[in-house]
Amino acid sequence: MEMISKNNIKWPYFFIIAINTFFGWQILKTFLSLLVNFYRERPDISLTDVGIYAVISFSLVFAAGFLFKLGRRPLLWVILGGVGLIRMILQLNSWPSLSLAMSAVGTILWLASFILFISLLQQEKIDLFYTFFPGLLFGISLATAVHGLLGTWDMVWRSDPFITADVILIVLVQLWLISRLSGDLGQVKLSDGRKTVFYTLAVLMPFIFLQLFKFQNIAALSAVTGFSTVISLTVVLASNAAAFACVYLFKFKKVRLPLAVPAAVLLVASFWPGTGGYLYVLQIFLGNISCFWLMIIIINKAVSISLVKTPWKNTAAIGLSGLLLFIFAFIYYGSYDMNLPFDNWIIPVFLAALIGICGIVAVSLKLPRGRSLKKEDPGPVSKSLWMRTLPLLLAIALLAVPLIMMVPVKYPDDPRDGPAPQSSVRVMDYNIHQGFNIGGYQDLESIARVIEGSGAEIVALQEVSRGWVINGSADTLNWLSGRLGMEYIYMPASDAIWGNAVLSKYPLKLVKSGFLPREGAPLRRSFLLVEVEIGRGKNINILCTHLHHIEGEGMIREKQVDELLARWNGLQRTIILGDFNAEPGDAEIEKMYQAGFIDSQLELGAGDQPTWAHYEPYERIDYIWVTPGLKISDLKVPFSTASDHLPIIINVE
Repeated sequence: MEMISKNNIKWPYFFIIAINTFFGWQILKTFLSLLVNFYRERPDISLTDVGIYAVISFSLVFAAGFLFKLGRRPLLWVILGGVGLIRMILQLNSWPSLSLAMSAVGTILWLASFILFISLLQQEKIDLFYTFFPGLLFGISLATAVHGLLGTWDMVWRSDPFITADVILIVLVQLWLISRLSGDLGQVKLSDGRKTVFYTLAVLMPFIFLQLFKFQNIAALSAVTGFSTVISLTVVLASNAAAFACVYLFKFKKVRLPLAVPAAVLLVASFWPGTGGYLYVLQIFLGNISCFWLMIIIINKAVSISLVKTPWKNTAAIGLSGLLLFIFAFIYYGSYDMNLPFDNWIIPVFLAALIGICGIVAVSLKLPRGRSLKKEDPGPVSKSLWMRTLPLLLAIALLAVPLIMMVPVKYPDDPRDGPAPQSSVRVMDYNIHQGFNIGGYQDLESIARVIEGSGAEIVALQEVSRGWVINGSADTLNWLSGRLGMEYIYMPASDAIWGNAVLSKYPLKLVKSGFLPREGAPLRRSFLLVEVEIGRGKNINILCTHLHHIEGEGMIREKQVDELLARWNGLQRTIILGDFNAEPGDAEIEKMYQAGFIDSQLELGAGDQPTWAHYEPYERIDYIWVTPGLKISDLKVPFSTASDHLPIIINVE
C-alpha cells in the first residue's frame, strides 16, 4: 500500500474526521433520546435509573486508554470503524434495547476517537488549523444540513431504503479511508498531554452540548422566531460558515487574546434567556462564532506540549468531558421532573462561561520555564489559496441545501386552498409524546398517518417538542404541518420549545393563550384558545391544554382547571381538548361537569374506553369537552402504537 506522505496527508484525515463527527453527532443524539423515550418510559424505571445507566456508559470512556495498547492499525479500525459500523447498525436495527446499548457503545467510541485525534495532533501527524478543526466544523455543519433537509426528523429514525443506502455508502467510504490511513498511522507513536488538558479537553463535550442545545438547533430557532425550517437552516449554516471564516484569524497570534475576551462575553450573552426574533438570530450568529473561536484556542493549548506515552491524561480529560455533558444535560432536562434551587437556563450560561474562562486562560498562560511550544500547525500541504480555503468553500456550499428545500411541494388539501365548507368538522385530540412511539423510536410518519387516517381536520396536540435535544432536536410541529398540509398555532409550556398546538385545515385565529398555575410543580403548563373559521359564517373555538401529570397531586390540577374555566369565560361553541392526567370521578374532572361541559366519550357511550394504553393500569385521562349546543357524533378512540396515548376523534356540528 502506498504510504501517505506529508504532501498528501491532509485530505484523507480531513474527510475521516468529518465523517466521524457526522456519525458521532447522530449517535450521541440517539443515545440521549433512547435514554429518555425508551428506557425512562419502561415501567418501574426512574430518573435515577436513567442517570445510573448514562453515568456508567460515559465512565467507560476512562477505560478507553486500554484500547491504545492495541497496535496502531487495529486501533484505527476499532475506534473509527466501530463508530461507522454502529451507526449502520442503528439504521438497520428495529429492536430498541439493542439500539440503546449500541448507541451507548458508539458514544464511548466517538469520545475515544477524540483521544486518538488529539494524540495525532500532539505528534503533529495532523495539523489543527488545516485538518482537525475544519474536519470537526464541517462534520457538524454536514450533520445540521442533513438534519434540516429531512425536516429535522433525523435519518436514524427513518426506514426509508434510500436513507439506509446513503448510510451504508458513507460507512463504506469511511472504511476505505481507514484502509488508506492505517498504514500511515502504523508508524506513529502515541502521545499524551500535560496537565493543561484538564482545563482544555475537559470542555470539549460541553462545547458539543451547547452546539446541540442552541447553535445547531434548527427547530428551536423556528419555535422562538416563527421562521420556517428552510430559513432557520439557512441562518444556522450561514453562522457556521461565518465561524469558519473567522477562525482563519487564528493564524495571527496577536489577535488571539484580544478576541478571546469579547468572544467569552458574547458566548455567555448568547445564552441569556428571554430573547426572541432577530435578537435570537444575533445570539446564534455571534455566539456560534465566539464558541468556535474559543474552542480552537483551547484545543491549540491542549496539543501544544506532550509526551510520547499512552494517552491516559487525554483519556481522563475526555472522559471527564463526557461526564460533564451528561451531568449538565441531566440537570437541565431533569429540572422538568424535579425542582431545582435555581432556574435551568443557568446551566447553558454556566457552560458558556466555563468555556470562555478556559479559552482566556489557555491563551493567556505561558508554559513553565524550559518548556517550549511545539511548532504550531505545520501548515497547508499546498500554497494554493484554493486548497487552503476548500474546507470553508465546502461549508459555504452546504447553503445549497436550503435552496433545494425551497422547491415548492404541493400537499393535498393545502390550507391556502381552503377546504369546502361543511356542516360538520372532524376534531381530534392527541398527545403525541414528542413524536416517539411506544417502542421508544421517533416515528413522526406514524403520527401523521394516524391523523390522516382519522380524517381529522382540526387537531389539538400536546407534548409538542420543537428542539429538545433529548427528543432528537426535531421540530415535530413544523414537520407534521408540512406533511399534513395544515396550518398551526403554537403555545409554549415548559419552555419556548415544548408545549401545545392546534393544527387545522381551516383558517385559525388566536383568541388567547397563557400559562396555568404552577403551584411549585417543576413543569410549567399552558393553554391555547383559537377560533376556527369553518365556513358558511360558522366558527368554533378550540381550547387545547395539558394539565399537571403527577399522580396524587390533584389539587394542582384543580387550580389549573379553575384557571381554564376562568379564561374560557362562558364562550359558546367551544371545545376543550387535552390531556387532563385525571380519571372520571376525580375532583378536577367534576369541575368540568359542574361548568356545564359535555364529556364526549361519556355522551356517546364510550366512557370506559382508555386513552392511556401504554402499560397497565390503562386509564382514561384524555378528553374532548363541548359546550351545550354543539352536536357531536361518530366518536373513535383508535388503537395505535404511534404514541403512548390514544387519539380521540369526534364529528362536531
